[in-house]
Amino acid sequence: MQDERIEQAKNKIRSEMAVIVFLGVVASFLVKTMIFKMELQECITEYVIMIFFPLYQFIRMHTMKISIYGERRKKQAVKNLIIIVAIIVVISAVSIFNSMSESALYVWPNAVVGVATFLVLFVAIFIIANKFNQHRGHKYEEEFDDDK
Repeated sequence: MQDERIEQAKNKIRSEMAVIVFLGVVASFLVKTMIFKMELQECITEYVIMIFFPLYQFIRMHTMKISIYGERRKKQAVKNLIIIVAIIVVISAVSIFNSMSESALYVWPNAVVGVATFLVLFVAIFIIANKFNQHRGHKYEEEFDDDK
């Protein structure tokens, strides 16, 4: 039987590895779309992973009856969401304008639709997960409260 500290350390390492892999996928997606000018269809794997990675975390927290909801975390999460969306919009706009200036044949609506689709899915999943997490957090608090 292993010590609980060893199990916690292994879980922490695995968690950090998952975040590193996720950041690698994001970097791969950005390099493919911004530098190599690939279409969304050519990097659909990265796109799907970026959309469903947070969704998987949300589902696992629900199945394990864990909620990370907190008023302070909610404000920080909204702030982070706004920053992420702003960064994605600015980077995408710069990339689209650069591509338009380089080529008269550049089809910018495809790029705008791809970015808009990603943002809508990302924000929708974020909002739904946060609302559900808040609701479940209160429910788990009542369920596991030892003071009753």
